[in-house]
Amino acid sequence: MSRARTKSSSAVLMAAAAISSMLFAVRQSLPLFFSCMLCTFHHESDQVMVVTCEDEWEEVAYQFKKEVKSVGAIGFDCEWVQVKGKRRPVALLQLASPSGFCILVRLSFMNSNIPYSLKCFLEDESIIKCGVGCMEDSQYLFTDYGIRVKGCLDLRYLYLLATTQDEFIENNEPIQCKNNLGLSSLTEELLGKKLDKDWRIRASDWEANDLSPRQIKYAADDALSGIYVYLSLLSKLWTSPNLYTPFLPPRLWYCKLHTFFHSLAQLYVDRKFSKKIQENDKQKVQKVQSSKIKPIVRAYSLRKSPLYHNCQLLAPDDEPLCTCDPKKALWYVEKGLGTLVSEEPIVVRLNFEPAGRPQAERDDGKFYLQERHNVCVVCGKDQSYIRKNIVPHEYRKFFPDILKDHQSHDVVLLCLPCHRTSNMHDNNFRYKLAEDFEAPIGQEGDVKVRIDRILKLIRSAGGALHRNRNVIPPERVVELENIIKEYFKVDIFTDDLIERAANMDVKVYNSDYDPHGLKVYKAYEKSGVMKFETMWREHFLTTMQPKHMPDCWSTTHNEFKMRLKVKRLPVEDPERLKYKIALVGIEGTLDIDYEPDLSREATPTTSKSSPSESEERELEHSNNILQVLDDLAEFEDIYANDNNSGPNGK
Repeated sequence: MSRARTKSSSAVLMAAAAISSMLFAVRQSLPLFFSCMLCTFHHESDQVMVVTCEDEWEEVAYQFKKEVKSVGAIGFDCEWVQVKGKRRPVALLQLASPSGFCILVRLSFMNSNIPYSLKCFLEDESIIKCGVGCMEDSQYLFTDYGIRVKGCLDLRYLYLLATTQDEFIENNEPIQCKNNLGLSSLTEELLGKKLDKDWRIRASDWEANDLSPRQIKYAADDALSGIYVYLSLLSKLWTSPNLYTPFLPPRLWYCKLHTFFHSLAQLYVDRKFSKKIQENDKQKVQKVQSSKIKPIVRAYSLRKSPLYHNCQLLAPDDEPLCTCDPKKALWYVEKGLGTLVSEEPIVVRLNFEPAGRPQAERDDGKFYLQERHNVCVVCGKDQSYIRKNIVPHEYRKFFPDILKDHQSHDVVLLCLPCHRTSNMHDNNFRYKLAEDFEAPIGQEGDVKVRIDRILKLIRSAGGALHRNRNVIPPERVVELENIIKEYFKVDIFTDDLIERAANMDVKVYNSDYDPHGLKVYKAYEKSGVMKFETMWREHFLTTMQPKHMPDCWSTTHNEFKMRLKVKRLPVEDPERLKYKIALVGIEGTLDIDYEPDLSREATPTTSKSSPSESEERELEHSNNILQVLDDLAEFEDIYANDNNSGPNGK
């Protein structure tokens, strides 16, 4: 009896040890853990649901959300129809869970009746939306349906991390996409499955009354590829933090796994793709096992100091002139052009008569006298804010200097969520301007240099023969030689042709190229640039409805000041042209007569002369350098369409 019990106990212990070993092996190596999930992708899936209305969505939403919870991520993609080169609204939204459950939402059937629960699901930043080019898809959804998709992760970022041969990545193996970083290439390389990328399906009618079986499979595979490539890449980046982690109870194990997924993904979530991976991003992979899930802030860099210090400049008679930053105020003292009146707060009295006084400029000048608060102007949040240019820099950089120098009226502070929302609204407005003024964004005509495909083919053929002729099959060598001979229109092939082909310049320069921002500016240069400023200010007020704007902030800021200054210029003064462009445009008529500034001529001279032209340039140059450095510290990776290298503070 005793022996039987001993044998039974031994068997139990051996079984427990075997189970523990298997559990350790599976949990220690995520590729094994995901194998059961990934293998389903190689078989036809019956879990594809096509949804055309709110009721159908609600029927499947609960089960779908339940399956998503385990990993906290979905595959995400969109399809639309192109008509004569123009994109129609998104017709199909594809969502896929880690278990292989795929929902195809036919948005073109719903029009504006998008289910509220679907909007909430897409706007939930805790659910990662995986895909290639998903930031563009999210922008289209916002433009077409007002849905602010949050938590988008471009899989190409994880791919670039996974291909890094760093010793701290345990499961890292060399992986190389044969063609490019498209979803099809990633899927074939990582999952061993070829996607159907027939252009006839990709460009088919996604708004048709009934989708064909091939369309449904194509759309479902794209979404499923997104989530499975995500899992595959994470498995390559996984490293177990310690020996006891694989033996954690199921609840804690999944919690650990969930934290790992999100901590790693947060490095690149809601961030437009760029092939540049920062060195410190690779180092952060080591730390994600113990990190907590953080808010989505990686696409922005928060200010590390207040923007407004509210230092004050005074005229020689102690009349307030403006508030400014400490560096600018102390510059006048260092140059002997001002006297330090107070150190806390910093107040500097100028020793010369300034070019203008704000009291004479009404609200345009009074705006610069007030203290500015370091809060989000939309919601009032006083932490985690960054600077926002109400008039985007891509247009403003072409403005006359009289509208740029010493102007901070259109620089405001926004918290991260408000900044992200404002950028989305701005992008929609940019596309409207692109259509109104035939100034395309992101199209072939909107590039200064493009790659000629035929020339690239010839260069590739020449390069292949130059480097690898000995290892290329003979029939392929003949084929490449014929391609080169046909291009150069010769009958006899020589080594000289190889050199010419291999060193061929494949770039084609667009002589008619004007960037989008310049084309739009040129249009308003004819009718008045300040109208363009006013339009952007009204756009900001309408879309964001800010509740904490500074006093005296106005959509027509500077108009009175510009008219006042142009009066002081003789009619023949060439500087008048700048004011004309600002106020009425080149094609307008500037009906403002010359009125000398008698009050300024009567002002007694002071002991110190005003800054020389070279000193003014030095101050301007110093401010520009400080501004650039501040911008670099403030923004690590802002949206490409809104480079906020802001103006100099007055």
